Amino acid sequence: MSKCRNCKIEVSDITEYCPLCHNVLEVTDDCKDTYPDVKKKARKLSFTLRLLLFLWILTSAITGYINYQTLEINPRPWSIVVVLSTFYPLYLIFMIARDKGYLHRIFTGFIGANIIVVLIDVVTGFRGWSVNFLIPGTLLLIDLVLIILMMVNHRNWQSYMIYQLLIIFIGIVPLILIKTGVVTRPILSEVAFMSAVLVFLGTLIIGGQEARAELKRRFHVN
Repeated sequence: MSKCRNCKIEVSDITEYCPLCHNVLEVTDDCKDTYPDVKKKARKLSFTLRLLLFLWILTSAITGYINYQTLEINPRPWSIVVVLSTFYPLYLIFMIARDKGYLHRIFTGFIGANIIVVLIDVVTGFRGWSVNFLIPGTLLLIDLVLIILMMVNHRNWQSYMIYQLLIIFIGIVPLILIKTGVVTRPILSEVAFMSAVLVFLGTLIIGGQEARAELKRRFHVN
């Protein structure tokens, strides 16, 4: 622990300079007025995340071993479903801890859920429910969430346009899967893609100059 002679405080962080006056600190064992340890909370959070990651790895290893030992009784790889299902809450916790903003969390949360559920569908024999219903349903839900957020946060509505474009590009994937025969019920996928395009065009037309200026700023167009 160090002491600042100028401010008469103790600093518990590992630093050579006072955070208040920036004078050089003196090492001391005498502590009266202690400056708060601003890194303590971050260290606790980091430890908690690492502990959760270790517990997930441990659980996954045990589950995988049990699945391997019982293959003669149940030949299905059910452990993969358990591993993926328990990974998603951990993924959300890490996303929240990174503090990238609520919209980023919502968007990546939806995308992560889709990827994991598709993998579960593949592992369990792939019946197509994930690509026929889940992915396009999620795209429609995200479009609805974006519309609501634009109405609520109307002063900063332009910032949601980049996410609208991302939904359009993601919506192309189900269309490709329709052409390849993976998606066997194309109606919802087509509706999701058309809805994403219409929401973006509506924002662009109604937004006028402000919407075009936002796109130019995002794509660095003069």
